[in-house]
Amino acid sequence: MLAGDERSAWDSHVLDDPRVISLWDPERTAGRWFSAHQTGGLGGTGGVVWDAYLAFGSSARWQTTPSNLLAAGSDIISTTDNLNKHFTPILAAG
Repeated sequence: MLAGDERSAWDSHVLDDPRVISLWDPERTAGRWFSAHQTGGLGGTGGVVWDAYLAFGSSARWQTTPSNLLAAGSDIISTTDNLNKHFTPILAAG
């Protein structure tokens, strides 16, 4: 989403945790879908969700739209306090 973004320049170990699956989406298919469906209140018609987080509970199911959304927010880069606010309770609950 930034000028010069390339798969070869991306550090795939940034979120180095066995629960994390990182995928490269050069066509922005996922970001356009989340924006069009305004998942977690993010995005809007014609936009792309990026630099955002969406956390789903273990009972989440993806049928037409994802269920059991626990937290969502944007943008990550400049508002890391929101990550702490949303994820500390989730992680504490186990």
